[in-house]
Amino acid sequence: MTAEHEWLSLDPGEEVVWTGQPRVWRIAGTVAGGVVITLLAFGGAIAASMGFLPGIGGLTGSSSALVWGIAVLVALSQVGSVTLAYLRVEHTDYVLTDRRIYRKTGIFSETVTSVGVDRVQNTTLHKDITGNFFDYGTVSLSTAGSGGADLSVSDLDDPETFRDRLQEQVRAAGEAREDDPAPSAETAALDGEAMDALLTEARRLRAVAERMEENV
Repeated sequence: MTAEHEWLSLDPGEEVVWTGQPRVWRIAGTVAGGVVITLLAFGGAIAASMGFLPGIGGLTGSSSALVWGIAVLVALSQVGSVTLAYLRVEHTDYVLTDRRIYRKTGIFSETVTSVGVDRVQNTTLHKDITGNFFDYGTVSLSTAGSGGADLSVSDLDDPETFRDRLQEQVRAAGEAREDDPAPSAETAALDGEAMDALLTEARRLRAVAERMEENV
């Protein structure tokens, strides 16, 4: 765990391989929409106040104040929407370790989702037209039998780097499973003997208990 990722709780010996966040430019659509709506609100207020709207004369007094108040509220709501979208990006973190992939989301409360690298079966990299042009995209992960993506690492700059690092860890986990020796026949036989001994001792203790109950 680092000061930058206080939410992250690693197992002993677990090491961070890669960290990232969504690109801030993902909120560009929200910003553009907010600017357009704000301009329309103030443009409408100006047109209404100066009598440019058909059938409406120039507004004065309380009517003008009401129109401008509505325009200001619309502008503030758009500022709030943009701020919220930005905070969502800033409070989303992705961490890849040699054991798991973590995704943390949430502004006022945190939600941490993780998938073990040893469970990852498929990775899919998706880029739309602008993603190909500006080199950003989303990497989706799926595990065996999931029927779809279990976790998505979205809107990354240079997503190929994350995918390559992840695939390295997936291969390492697969090699570790192959190197893990299976129980030998001798060990299996010893386990069977130990189980028989335990069953015999259990039967003896049960018989002793039954005799004690009869003598009571």
